[in-house]
Amino acid sequence: MTDFDDHTSIAYLSDADLADYLEAIGDVEGARALRDPGTRAQSGGIFGGAYRHAAHVYGFIEEGDPGTDKVPIVPASSVPEDKSLVGTRIKVTLDAFRIESYPGLGMHTVLFDFQGRHQAGDEKQDLQYASVLTARDGDNAAVNGVPIFTGLGVPADGLAFKAKTISIGSDKDEAILRVLKSAAFKEGLQLMGAVQPALPQLVGLAGGIIDNLLNRFRNKPVQVFDLGLDFSRSRTSARLRKGSYVVAQVPDSNLWNWSDWFYDPSGMNIVDQNGVVAPVNTIIFAISDSAGTKARSGTRSEGAEALEASRAS
Repeated sequence: MTDFDDHTSIAYLSDADLADYLEAIGDVEGARALRDPGTRAQSGGIFGGAYRHAAHVYGFIEEGDPGTDKVPIVPASSVPEDKSLVGTRIKVTLDAFRIESYPGLGMHTVLFDFQGRHQAGDEKQDLQYASVLTARDGDNAAVNGVPIFTGLGVPADGLAFKAKTISIGSDKDEAILRVLKSAAFKEGLQLMGAVQPALPQLVGLAGGIIDNLLNRFRNKPVQVFDLGLDFSRSRTSARLRKGSYVVAQVPDSNLWNWSDWFYDPSGMNIVDQNGVVAPVNTIIFAISDSAGTKARSGTRSEGAEALEASRAS
């Protein structure tokens, strides 16, 4: 799996470094405004909007018929754990991905990297899913229940997920991105009852491709978060149960109150009581029962060619 400590998000760039980056990806006006002290003062020191936020908050939406009415969202740390999940297999799906603002202009190309750990008996195995998403500022990517993992074993200590989104500003990485759009990664890794011997190679391949993309100056991480879901009685940890988890990139987690926000099933957005969409980058992933009847492995030869191409370019 890729090392999340190696690449901090774009939120930690200085104004000068961010201006250099925006200029490199064609946002000349944005770079010029960022270098203007007057513009920085008018924006409260947070030029660039949602992608400059470093904090993430985690909400939870209960299972049920989506209907058409707004659904309450509660903090993920406030929901009761479901210990009946221990020893079962679950499915993790990407249900919504909304861009409020990402660096650059026009259509954004984003690499979504999601990592987790599968357990089969006493054996543990790291998993990695990667997919390429596209959307403009203020819009949702075309995802709705896309499988990330199926047949994911649930151990007694719960599960840990890590995710990273990478804004792709380089136009020289199409060969690499084509692999990540293929079924090997786009449809996730489906597991049978035992740990699959092909998975370590796939995880290493995905990690190698992502690391190579991150070595390009024009490709930057935007959202980076680490979420553990367990069965403890701690008042501060997030619990694991079936339902949907909402991840919002916010300027200050202490100022965010989930009671002010709802899930709107008609637009698959997070909205306030008046229906106004939350001005934050948002990811929603769901956990549900998994049939886990079919294994899926990647096309490693195609992936290896892409990795070699990335190293050579």
